[in-house]
Amino acid sequence: NSTTNCESAPIMGSVAVNPASVGGSIAGSATVCARTNSTLLTLTNHTGDIQKWQSANNVNFTNANDIANTTNQFTANNLTQTTYYRAIVKSGVCETANSTTATVTVNAASIGGNITGAATVCAGTNSTLLTLANHTGDIQKWQSADNVNFTNANDIANTTHQFTATNLTQTTYYRAAVKSGVCSEAVST
Repeated sequence: NSTTNCESAPIMGSVAVNPASVGGSIAGSATVCARTNSTLLTLTNHTGDIQKWQSANNVNFTNANDIANTTNQFTANNLTQTTYYRAIVKSGVCETANSTTATVTVNAASIGGNITGAATVCAGTNSTLLTLANHTGDIQKWQSADNVNFTNANDIANTTHQFTATNLTQTTYYRAAVKSGVCSEAVST
């Protein structure tokens, strides 16, 4: 009798598993002044390859704009309105994942506006109502000076849109200083 000793070789197979996509988080949200601005956004803590970035004018990303950027940084430049950003990340065959949202809040540029109410009065007892209109931003103060260039201007602690000049004894010039958010201050006419 012959005895046959058969051993079967194990069958080798493998299933590759990709880690789940993780969108990560974006740092760099900022508040800027409209038009001339630059904000660096950086994506961290993501799992997978960056497919693209997206921008939108609302936090829900309806009508999102695709940005052909596959790096972990994006610079938003010269925005004129508040804009939201996110990155889209994909790990292997897994579904894509969105990063957290970064917001670049845009303040309208400061506009000083114009003052109405200029008048000619008699020295001594007088009263003239000045009104600021067509400005963008918050009124920081009013100023007066004895010359149109406002050298040695005097600050007036008034943050309303009207100021009453009273009992002047010499010709005096007035203006208001206005500031919108983080934007530079602007002065009125």
